[in-house]
Amino acid sequence: MKRNILITLTLASAMIIGLCACDSSTSNTKNPASSASVVSSVTAENESRTVASEGSSTSSTSAGSTQGTVSGKELTEEEAEGVRDSGELLSDPKTGYEYVDGTNTWYYSNYPYYKDFNEDGVVKVAFVCKFSGAWFTPKNESLKKTVEGAGYQYLYIDANSDEQAWLDGIKNVINQDFDIVVMTPVNTALLPDAIQMLQDSGIAYMTTDDPGADAYGFYSPHYGLDDYYLHNELGKLAAKSMEARDFMAGVKSDYSNFLFVLEDSPSVESIHKRNQGFYDAIMEVYPNIPTERVVWLDCGTSLSDEVMEKFSSTLQANIGSVDKWIVSAGGAASVVPTITLFQEQNVDLNDVIMADCFSTSDPFEMMMKDPDVAKCCFGAALASAPSGVGMGNIIIDLVKNGTPIPGFTGYDFIGTTGDNVKEIYNEIYGDA
Repeated sequence: MKRNILITLTLASAMIIGLCACDSSTSNTKNPASSASVVSSVTAENESRTVASEGSSTSSTSAGSTQGTVSGKELTEEEAEGVRDSGELLSDPKTGYEYVDGTNTWYYSNYPYYKDFNEDGVVKVAFVCKFSGAWFTPKNESLKKTVEGAGYQYLYIDANSDEQAWLDGIKNVINQDFDIVVMTPVNTALLPDAIQMLQDSGIAYMTTDDPGADAYGFYSPHYGLDDYYLHNELGKLAAKSMEARDFMAGVKSDYSNFLFVLEDSPSVESIHKRNQGFYDAIMEVYPNIPTERVVWLDCGTSLSDEVMEKFSSTLQANIGSVDKWIVSAGGAASVVPTITLFQEQNVDLNDVIMADCFSTSDPFEMMMKDPDVAKCCFGAALASAPSGVGMGNIIIDLVKNGTPIPGFTGYDFIGTTGDNVKEIYNEIYGDA
């Protein structure tokens, strides 16, 4: 039988005040979560549930509790799906339902139905991951250190890219009565079944790196990439340096000797909008760049050989007329091939701005080796270890204070330039 999920009711008096304050210019909103109330004819009995607090449980029927519990009309996820799709579902993390405008996504956490994490005197945290490696190992180690530092038990399960092994890992943490689980699924199609099992067991859950929805289209609370934000901040960082250096000096009034190239992977860009974020930041500072001086290259999956092939032809076609280049990439593997092509054509790197996310050591090493490369390159460093710490702190806040896991938490922006490249490299990879 489906469990009932609590949905907050807006007080009648507050609704009256709100209606009096509204007019036709404010009745439609981009964020469906700002609806004044939940419209539903559903009736269901209130149930008492427990949420984690510091060493005690708190009934979820205690309205106004300092532990963040709520009471009101109840909706199952199936019922909430329809209310959500009508644009009338109220966003409130304490009901489990949260809408995040930045990702345009509804999340559901099962928050009102968490078990009492401290009931048996120990808090147990698990990370069920699709595989280990250069990205996930630092995340695992930093998460482990953070939660064990708070006195919690920790278990890491490596599914080694095996779907059944991953599902078995979820069943394992349920059978061992774990309290909180972080998930990176081998395949996001596995999430609906896994989430249902965790909900039935009262286990708190979140995903990292690979987000996904449950059977009703609600995403799990997620810690991952906000690509637009990261690349928009990267664009601001590059633009600031350009202004300080007067990089655009010598660019003709019609921009005919200037080119803004975005190394694009359309299938990825349509979802993550990495290059769009960088482009918007540059255009904010240099709004007069003509659209005809902006080139969006389709670099396929943005592998190094694809970047070499696509950018090489663009470089050859424009090298005789272009004096200043801005190149943005969204594939995290474009810095080395792009800079290599510039070097092979004897382009002065003082006339180049190159930006990308740095998720491997290659761009760091290239920058540390060559001062000219260091001057022209800008990166959004993707470091997995800080996200492990971040997730650990979210878990600690949930257990100690009853704070709901946020629907979405983005990785911190770690801007990388020639001034700090060695320091950031050392933090991520060890001493250079």
